[in-house]
Amino acid sequence: MEEKNLTPNESIRIISQMIEASKHRVAMPDMRISVMWAALSVITAGIVLTCCLITGNPLYNLIWFAIPLIGIPLNIRMVKNTTAKRGSKNYIDRISDGLWSVVGYIGIGLTVICLLFSFFGYNSIWLSMFFYAFIIVGFGAAMQGIVIREKSYVIGGLISILTGFIMIVCVLAGIRLLLIWTIPAYMICFIVMFLVPAIIIRKKLNKANR
Repeated sequence: MEEKNLTPNESIRIISQMIEASKHRVAMPDMRISVMWAALSVITAGIVLTCCLITGNPLYNLIWFAIPLIGIPLNIRMVKNTTAKRGSKNYIDRISDGLWSVVGYIGIGLTVICLLFSFFGYNSIWLSMFFYAFIIVGFGAAMQGIVIREKSYVIGGLISILTGFIMIVCVLAGIRLLLIWTIPAYMICFIVMFLVPAIIIRKKLNKANR
């Protein structure tokens, strides 16, 4: 069978179709997964902030573990439910899945590192997980936006990355990271990284369908 050579215009059209198909996946079944993680992160952060401000007890920071403990089982269940609905993946989907897999593996690895260091009494090491949420997850969101050509993801990711670096600079400058502003910043970043782009993409697709 003879291999067909694609013209530049045909190649661009095929890539555009894959990107649009990926946007549909983000906006429809996959949107529920990203929204679940974002909502879980925001709600958990709000509970931690409220409990710590009311009681002044830092042990309430253990509530952060609710994110992986609740999110991972839910993610597995939601992926199983959506795989059959969304059909076969294209190249853009595989890039996106690989990107978030790397972000997830970094999170798992960093958690193991924090557990090892905290075993030897270095409990402050858990602050690195906070920076991970801003910088690494923010980078993932920005790259997601580049892959599917959606500016709202890129902007949200950049906002999160810059916020994370601001916090690192504060630590290096000896400025205390107070709960009263760091956790609200965390909540805002997850909203602009995931909830806002999902809503924008869905509106665009609904408008295009009409």
